[in-house]
This record gives sequence, C-alpha cells and structure tokens, in this order.
Amino acid sequence: MEIGEVTQKETNSVHTNVEIKLVFEQFTVPLLIKLDPSGKIDDFQLSMSFSPVAERPSYSKPESFVDKEVVVGSGAFPLPGTLSVPKGKGPFPVVILVQGSGATDQDETAFALKPFRDLAEGLASKGIAVLRYNKRTYEHGLKTQSSPFYTVDKETTDDALLVTHFLKNELLIDKNQIYILGHSQGGMMLPKMIEKDQNQNIAGAIVMGGPARTIQDVVLDQFEYLFSIGAMKPDEYKFYKSQFELLNDPNFSSQNPPKGFYLGSAVFWDSIRKVKAAEMSKEQKTPLLIIQGERDYQVQSKIEIPLWKEQLKERDNVDYRLYPKLNHFFTEGDGELSKPDEYYSPANIPEYVINDIATWVQGRSK
Repeated sequence: MEIGEVTQKETNSVHTNVEIKLVFEQFTVPLLIKLDPSGKIDDFQLSMSFSPVAERPSYSKPESFVDKEVVVGSGAFPLPGTLSVPKGKGPFPVVILVQGSGATDQDETAFALKPFRDLAEGLASKGIAVLRYNKRTYEHGLKTQSSPFYTVDKETTDDALLVTHFLKNELLIDKNQIYILGHSQGGMMLPKMIEKDQNQNIAGAIVMGGPARTIQDVVLDQFEYLFSIGAMKPDEYKFYKSQFELLNDPNFSSQNPPKGFYLGSAVFWDSIRKVKAAEMSKEQKTPLLIIQGERDYQVQSKIEIPLWKEQLKERDNVDYRLYPKLNHFFTEGDGELSKPDEYYSPANIPEYVINDIATWVQGRSK
C-alpha cells in the first residue's frame, strides 16, 4: 500500500476534513480523516462520494434566506449544522430535519439525491426556517460504533430534542412554532421524541415516509421485494431474512443475544426492535402530518398508511398526503414500486411536496 493524493475537503464548524487516497495494487480507497480544532485526529471513515448529484432545485431562492453555520451540542459529540432563516423581521416557524437510518450528512445525501437540502432551501424560500445537521453516526462514526451502549435514542431521538433546546436561543425563531420532520427511521422515532419532550417544545411533527410498524417487519418486506425483482441473491436473502426474524423473538436479549446473530450491536437492535410508531402515537396530542410516496418500496404505503389511519382514527389533528409518483426519497418516477437504481439519477423533491409542508406549518402558525 502507498499513500496517494491528500486533499482538504469541506471544513465544517466541528471538523476539518482531509481525504487521503490509500493506493493498493488493484484499487484505491479514499480515507476521510476528521481533525478537531487543535489539529488532532478525532475520527475517520471511508469517504463515500457519488457523481453527479442533484443540482439546487428551481424553487430554491437563495436571495430570500440566509444560511448560518451552527454547532448543536458539545463535549464528545458536537454536531455541525445549517440554520436556514428567511430574510425579514421574524420570528419564523422552524422545521428540524431528522434523517433515516445509517450515517448521513445534513443533506441526507443518498447517492445522487440530497432531499434535506431540497427541503431546507425550499421551505426557507417560503418563509419557514429550517435546521439540518450531520447525524451523529456521520460526524462521529468511529466513536459511536465503538460504544457498547449505543441505542437508537442516542443515534436519533436525543440529538433531535437537543436541537429544540438550541433553537430556543435563536432570536429570529418563533419559540412556540418548533416542528420536527423525521424521514424514514427519523419519522418512526417521532413519537419517542414527543414522549421525551418534557418541556413541550414540539408544536407539531411531520412523518416523511416513516414506518407504522417495527423496523424488522418493514425491512423483511423490503428484502422480499428486492429478492422478487432479482436485486438480492438467494443466499443473501436467506441470510438477512433469518437475521431480522431473530429480532421478532420475544426472548431476544441484548445481554444474551441469540447464537448466530450478526447484525452488529445487540444493544442497538434491542433498543429499536419494539418501536411501533403508530401505536405509540395513538394517545399523543401533538399534531401530525404524515406524508408518503406510493412508489416507496422501503416503506410501502399500501401497508403502512392503513396502519397509521387505524391507530390514529380517534385523533382529529392528523393529516395525510399521498403522492402517487414518489419513492422513498420523495423524487418522481414511473411504474409501481421503485427500484434501488432510481436513487442514482439526480432529481429533486417536487415543489408540490414543499408547498404541502409549508401550508401545513404556516396554517398551524397563525
């Protein structure tokens, strides 16, 4: 192995990022080194990039808002983020964006797509402030993965609630109009955020492609679909199906995980496997907007939406929006359920989704 090209990448308010090419005989691996303000190595990970990526959407009006770089939290896990604030006197309602599973940046970059960039700039162009931030597993991947007590609350819930407290000190933010939008796993964890929101900072929540059921049941349906279209090999399908089925065993224990469990931290999986978002939301009072793409193969609307509606049928402050052409990342396509390679094509969230979210938030802000 040889050390190849060294390039300084983006610098955020927490880390200076340096990419080092590790050159092997038959391939090159880009390694991203994260330096703290003193210049010491704080974290590192393999650098994942994709080209081309979606350009800024046409509905983004950069002249109508200001981006402010912020740091949420302190200590071992400060998170860099961007607060997009409309120009004007304010105070403005604000939407916090919470990502789905995996190590994701503040744009929720997924191959050629940047859905959270689209949401942030689209909503800020329509008079709604937005705060998005790098997920803990993205900014501090090595430190989080090495923790033996890492749970879904530490990955998702607690940081989102920390942002609500952070926004209380922002002068241009309406402290009574703080909303959270959770995508995918982030949407699934919204009821937990509401449950733990002791100061009732959350004025409303938007579930964007969020499961009503347990994560393992949702993933098992994903695998079945991918196998049916030839996107998973038989051995791969059999292995992962058996792994996720273990999570439905009522005797599953993080202290004594079943023999042959290979999905990683049993502590993490034990913390998430019993979460049933729709059931948790049943007795809650916080207003909800549930939005879903009908072509989403990862969280399938024909299964999830009826479950949301059944559990929440007694509530009068829940709204639904279904989009026939949209996939899991809310970009358009044709056909019934989407396929994974659809995410490789640059695309933006359509403006009608931005309009629906803005109308709902502003309607509650009056």
